[in-house]
Amino acid sequence: MNNKIKYLATITLAGALTIGAAVTGSALPSAISILKKADVVEGYRSNYSEARQIITTSSGSKRTLVIRGWAVNNGDKQLSLYLTPADIKGQKMLMTEDGDNIWMYNPETRRTRKLGSHMKKKKVMGSDFTYEDQAGGKLSQKYYGTVTGTESMGGADCYVLSLKPTRKGPSYGKIKAWVGKEDYVTRRIDYYEKGSTRPFKRLIMSDIRRAGKKTIAHRLTMTNLEDRTSTTMVIVKIRFGVKIPTSIFYSRNLQK
Repeated sequence: MNNKIKYLATITLAGALTIGAAVTGSALPSAISILKKADVVEGYRSNYSEARQIITTSSGSKRTLVIRGWAVNNGDKQLSLYLTPADIKGQKMLMTEDGDNIWMYNPETRRTRKLGSHMKKKKVMGSDFTYEDQAGGKLSQKYYGTVTGTESMGGADCYVLSLKPTRKGPSYGKIKAWVGKEDYVTRRIDYYEKGSTRPFKRLIMSDIRRAGKKTIAHRLTMTNLEDRTSTTMVIVKIRFGVKIPTSIFYSRNLQK
């Protein structure tokens, strides 16, 4: 092979590699575009829900909470009323500003107290969900990152995203998320502490089906991989687009 042929062969190979890399790179959408689509699918203007929360300790004992909830603007404001068990019956939790403000109402003392900002990392009612886990908001505003590939999760083809929190995001070092390629419903999230390469907590979303005009997970299980505890939230009833009085999200009205 003379020098001219070698040169042409090199140019052809380089061009093929460049085109191949471009095609491979363009095959996956950006992380921000996926997160924005997930925000649309999972977002809402208002909803009313009834749920059971089953807390399982490391010893295997269980505690079941029954909760009613009202929320608006993707959970920017949300009110939870605990119906059972008896020791927390009538207690209320109010969160506003995507979880930046948290109030707890105790019917026994008839007092409302505001929790400090440091409480966002604490567990809610002994569950494996923290206050910031339950806070509302949009994923595209809380995280940024890259798409690392695709993988099957819960019987659905998913994009796999490696994400870090923005300034508005939670306290985790990073998360890894699996988002459905067809419906953009999140199937799994792994949570990492800052500087760690192993997840310490995992959220699995299942029983994904229609609820009115929306497709949502009706079963969410958060597992603490270190403590070997878990909490499963089962949505028994949920209605979207309901009319909710603004007054129920005022902390001064929690006693009513």
